[in-house]
Amino acid sequence: MATPAPATVRTPEHEAQLDTPATSSSIVSMDKPVNSHSSKLESLTNIETRTDLSLLYRLLRTCMRPFRPKLVSFKKTWPEGSPRLTKRPSSQYGVQIKERKVQVPSPPHQPLPQADAATNTQSLWVYNFDAPRSAKDVHRDGAKRETSKTIYYFAGGGFQAPASGEHWKLCARLAKDLSADGVRLVLVSYPLSPKSPAKDSLPFLRAWLELALKIANENSRGDEQVILMGDSAGGNVVISLAFWWAEQLASLKRELEGRDLRLESVKARELESMQRLRSVIVMSPPTDFRNINEEIAEADKLDPIMTRDLTDGAAATWTKDWPMTDGRDPKSDPTLSPNLQTPEAWKALRESGLAVHGLNGTADVLSPDCKVFMQLCQKEMIRGEWLVWEGQMHCFPLVVCYGLMEGKEGFSWLCRRVRES
Repeated sequence: MATPAPATVRTPEHEAQLDTPATSSSIVSMDKPVNSHSSKLESLTNIETRTDLSLLYRLLRTCMRPFRPKLVSFKKTWPEGSPRLTKRPSSQYGVQIKERKVQVPSPPHQPLPQADAATNTQSLWVYNFDAPRSAKDVHRDGAKRETSKTIYYFAGGGFQAPASGEHWKLCARLAKDLSADGVRLVLVSYPLSPKSPAKDSLPFLRAWLELALKIANENSRGDEQVILMGDSAGGNVVISLAFWWAEQLASLKRELEGRDLRLESVKARELESMQRLRSVIVMSPPTDFRNINEEIAEADKLDPIMTRDLTDGAAATWTKDWPMTDGRDPKSDPTLSPNLQTPEAWKALRESGLAVHGLNGTADVLSPDCKVFMQLCQKEMIRGEWLVWEGQMHCFPLVVCYGLMEGKEGFSWLCRRVRES
């Protein structure tokens, strides 16, 4: 079956970036890198391409396609703010799923759009996946292995639906398989459109991320890492947060440049906290809400799950009322469509040392733009690993719970990225 040709970058010209990428630091020192980067002028983005498809998957894809896009429906409108997910499993694969409520304070002089007026905070529901401890989780001296990495997972759902059954199972599998590596997983129930579009959700999630990184730093023995992971719409949210974080980190470093950090204890701790974020991992994210890539039409013929009209509708609900001062369509704002990010934003991301990993299948209407984003990461010298699977469907690691080869391979790929982060 024919698959779309590699996407062509159709974004504004970016400045050539040939300098050696700088890195972030896990301690207060401004000159000690977290990650070792090659000094050679070569791509830091490694791309793996696969073309093998199992017979079972080929049959499944054929059977699914007549029902699209009914397989993706948004039957319920969720209230504003973080939805509490009461209809969820209490455990999966022996992993206990525990609900937790986080109170996120409004940043100074920037009240959150949907914050409680009395407390100036907004609630976020998160779900901890607590994997059982095993012999592998104990060091030779008998001490329990400490958590060294926390994954915050953002589930896809067209920005309008929370985690599905497949999401709970995937997260439980990740938590179980990675627990021996000192990894824990937390699913974030982020606010959904149309009641909480991007203009309300993103400021809230930025404030939450600052809080999460601060807590990680306070609870750390020195090596605590934070990883943001998301699929589909959740992947878009993760990328948006990553660019915002990189710009905040760059601004903070400029502010502290040349200062004695021993005399800047508050800012020094803030820098330490910000540098806890080490990588993002995304699956089939939408990266350009304009949906104008010429190759989308061909991908639409192959996609067994979604349609171009469906993704157009999801983009419209998420970008609704996004503030634009120049009269342009909100879908063209780089904060929402990362393919359109500025050279300055890419520079901040590169110099942060953050790793950006991703995967996508080409039988997906989001694939052409996702490949543009991948190519931009490669061009802009962003460190990361990418998997492009020709003929594969949207967010294929989610089908690991059904035993498909492609789901198992995608799941294993995710685990490797976490372990290597």
